[in-house]
Amino acid sequence: MEAAMEDAFVEWINTFECKSYPIDTVVELADGVVLSEILADIDPKWFKQITATESTGNWVVRFNNQKKLHKLITRYFEEIVGQDPEYLPNVNLTAIAKDADLHELLLMCQLVIAIAVQSDNNRTYIEMIQALSQKSQHALMVSIEEVMNHFNTEPDTISSNPRLSYISTSHSSMMSGSRVLEDMPYRYQVEFEKLMMERKQFELSHHQLLGEYEELRIRFEDILHEKEELKTRLHDMDEAITHANNTGKADYVMKAEIDHLKQDLEKSEDRRQETELLMETHLQSINELKKKVDELTVQAEEAASLRDQLEEYKHVTERMHKMESTLEKYKRKMEETSDLKRQIKALEEQNSSLLERSHQVEDEYRKVLAFKTLMDSYKEQVQQLELGNREMLKEKNRLEEELKSIAETCTYLESDRDRNMEQVQLLEEHIKELELRGGVTLDKSMVSHRASVEEGELDEEGSTMEENVKKANLTELRLTIGRLKRKIKEMETTTTVSSEVDHEKMRQETEDLTAHKDQIQKEYEQVVQERNRLREELKQIRNGIPDSMLNQTHTIMAFRARILDLQKESNSLKESTYQLETVVLEGTRSVAKNSEALEQFEKDHSNIQDRTNRLEDITKMQLHDINRMLVEANYLNGVNNNRSDDESFQDRPGLSDQELEVIKEQNANLQIEVLHLQEEINVTQGKIRKVKNMIKLYNQLLQEMTIRFPNINKSDEPVRHPRTKEEENDLLKKQIQDARLQSKLEQRLIITGWFDLVRRNHRDASNLAIRSAPSSWLGRQRKILDVQLRQKLC
Repeated sequence: MEAAMEDAFVEWINTFECKSYPIDTVVELADGVVLSEILADIDPKWFKQITATESTGNWVVRFNNQKKLHKLITRYFEEIVGQDPEYLPNVNLTAIAKDADLHELLLMCQLVIAIAVQSDNNRTYIEMIQALSQKSQHALMVSIEEVMNHFNTEPDTISSNPRLSYISTSHSSMMSGSRVLEDMPYRYQVEFEKLMMERKQFELSHHQLLGEYEELRIRFEDILHEKEELKTRLHDMDEAITHANNTGKADYVMKAEIDHLKQDLEKSEDRRQETELLMETHLQSINELKKKVDELTVQAEEAASLRDQLEEYKHVTERMHKMESTLEKYKRKMEETSDLKRQIKALEEQNSSLLERSHQVEDEYRKVLAFKTLMDSYKEQVQQLELGNREMLKEKNRLEEELKSIAETCTYLESDRDRNMEQVQLLEEHIKELELRGGVTLDKSMVSHRASVEEGELDEEGSTMEENVKKANLTELRLTIGRLKRKIKEMETTTTVSSEVDHEKMRQETEDLTAHKDQIQKEYEQVVQERNRLREELKQIRNGIPDSMLNQTHTIMAFRARILDLQKESNSLKESTYQLETVVLEGTRSVAKNSEALEQFEKDHSNIQDRTNRLEDITKMQLHDINRMLVEANYLNGVNNNRSDDESFQDRPGLSDQELEVIKEQNANLQIEVLHLQEEINVTQGKIRKVKNMIKLYNQLLQEMTIRFPNINKSDEPVRHPRTKEEENDLLKKQIQDARLQSKLEQRLIITGWFDLVRRNHRDASNLAIRSAPSSWLGRQRKILDVQLRQKLC
């Protein structure tokens, strides 16, 4: 009996996942570590886990561990289960610690399993027991009954404890079920055991839900009782408050207590709602369990019908046995006849011949299988070769398409280069015409020159068109600045006396001008928004262009440089408008000053005029040098391109209609983009004209102010002192030196680029001359691809 119980406890303990190591015998539980882990899994709040140490081999340490466990088990039975620990069996802990006594260890295991089936999570542990073998279940139930019998001193003990009654009923049902199963076949026994297990599980859950429902009902009644008490308290408090109001004494303590009571009421309402929700969930679970019980009753009825069928089958089997006996009798009679013997011999001979034939067929089949494996291997090789051939054809088609696209891009780039050359010549002629009209200050010319140099470093190929367009815009700004300076000079010379009536008119005019200025500022903001919108459209257009075109075509790089130039030009226009406004404001302030300030202003103006004249000469010289360098660079590029065109004309493939249409569409999109940018420039120029008109109005207003208010005191604003001649000379020397260095850098870049192009052409020509013309088709294709790749790189 102890051996069966030992096997059952070992199997049950190994089902726990919380244990630190599996056990093979109960003797391994002597240190108390595994038992503490199982008890901690059963109730982690009550039992503490004992950690395994190296000193567990000492019997004193084992005795202390077992003592702690036994003390916690007895307290658990007393405080949680509600049983008297004196009725528990006495366990010899010293025998366990010293000798690992099997009987005493089994008593400890019985106490542990009794705690498991009486804990709050007893359903899971009972399911674990039911998952064991039938023998282990029986041994564990016997051990649980032995522990429970110690508490059965009174007849009503089991009935008073629902857990004990549940355990006893489950055990009795298991024993009765085991007796019924002995009369059934094995297959039906398994199905019936499954049904019984499910029925037991549902009964367990039903009993648990009933107990929980009773507890919830009691809690709900308690809450209602507390609610009524709180209402009475509130009523008393209201009476006390009314009494305090009648007497005229306000009691703050009572108010605080009222607030506290209201909060308690709110909490009780929340608890009531939570209990209602719990009741609803439990009712739903009860309804589901009822449905399952109904289904199980149906299954039980089906089991009864199956039992009836089993009885019928038993009768049928008895009849079959009788028939078999009769058949055996007839066989005996047939064997006695000689005819049957002869037939049997003939059949045996046929059987032997057929067996030999089957052996021959098997040998032939093995040979065929060997040939079949060879054929399969040949088929796989053929398929692999076909796949390789297809991949090579695909690669060939892809390379042909790439060759076509590269040839198309080359033709497109050549045509685009010719158009750009014509455009550069036209822009150079336009620059020469604009250079004859006016000059620009030193600071603005050097800023424009530095911006052109920076853009030249970013994109060497598109620098000519950018610089020419920038020079055209700068000449227009020179003319406007010169006109403004002349008007300021004329305004300074006119000073007369005015009356007080004109002063009011002047105020009205200033208000009108300020309103007009605000309107112009709004229009300028609209222009800025429109420019930002155009920038976003440009980004979208850039994203729409393929990467191959972006990397290959010079025109797209030129357009990008053009866009950057336009953006910088818009920024420079903003700065120029701001500077013009500051100039106008300084002019208004200077007019309000005395004669000494006017004389100082005239001296500054004469110095600025001299500086502008000197800078005009310097810029003319620089423009002459830059134009000469541009002509040399264009000549060198033309020579190089003609040479490469002559070399690659024979190897250039034709273009398809679809690819030409794609290139035309891209060219049209770029032209549309250029038109949009030109429209933006025209709009900005219109805004500049409006600003110029506004400046004219300011000039007229300043003239009227100088006429009407000649005797205005000096303002407290600090006067800007002009630079000395030495400082101006030093600044001019530095700027001229920077310009010379920049021109030298540009010349070096042009010469190195030309030298690289000539060296590449010589190297390609020498390589082509050395190589022999291939005779095979694959060699010719490689030659064509090599030439086109070189063209692309150059």
